[in-house]
Amino acid sequence: MASIASLSGIPTLGNVNSAPPFSFKSSVGVRADYSSKPAVSALQNPTLHNSVPEQMVNSTARAPLFVRPFTRGYEKGYSEGDILFVKKDERSSGQHHVVANVPVLNYLLRTETDPNTKKLKYKTIQDILKDWNYFGILNNDMDTGSKWQRLLNINVRGRSRVARLWQPRSGHLRRGDCLWIGFIKKESGDKIKSIPDPIGSRIPLDRGTVYYEVTPLMDCCPEFKTSEFKLPVGIVSQVTLKKPHPSSLAGALHVTETSKSLERIEVLMRI
Repeated sequence: MASIASLSGIPTLGNVNSAPPFSFKSSVGVRADYSSKPAVSALQNPTLHNSVPEQMVNSTARAPLFVRPFTRGYEKGYSEGDILFVKKDERSSGQHHVVANVPVLNYLLRTETDPNTKKLKYKTIQDILKDWNYFGILNNDMDTGSKWQRLLNINVRGRSRVARLWQPRSGHLRRGDCLWIGFIKKESGDKIKSIPDPIGSRIPLDRGTVYYEVTPLMDCCPEFKTSEFKLPVGIVSQVTLKKPHPSSLAGALHVTETSKSLERIEVLMRI
């Protein structure tokens, strides 16, 4: 049996910053805490850093995002697990951004018009990619205390919960499946029909209207090949055997409340 004298270290009192190799090094010049709720610039410049002695596993990277309000308050319905897109705007001050979840973006793609021609603005996939970028998955609301704006915490890498928008043509969604979203061109047909907007109101869609729709994709589905542009959301990590109803999946592409009611599953993003 080894004697106490042969041990290489002496137990500490449990203080975090006691002595190597058990110490956690903090950054120099630690500043005072925030006097009020921090702004985006403060969140991007933390006052304290630490290093841990163990290997980091399943780390998740998050980014704060100030959301510019819509006239009809669409952004107030965003919830954990929403896939979010950000509109690129060179005039933006870097503080507020136009942010859309899947139902809101689908609404904009089929209704937003060019102010000069008065015709549908997004006629090609290049028009969409010029204006919109996929950003990440909503983790939580950081609660700015303002009813006019929202500060969201967005998962951009690592583990995340996401709305279960995907269902293979046969069988169950399984661990290891790759989940995608893509833009598919659609046409309204010869009859005038109505499609719900993000808050559930019905809006007319003229006959013969050609528009794009954000659609969840899997490589087992026929839409995977017809999509003009697609990008991976993540790899399924945890999922139940419960299947969502087809009507719920279809409605979740257009109505935020329907999307909110879907089960949340865990995915590994950008691995």
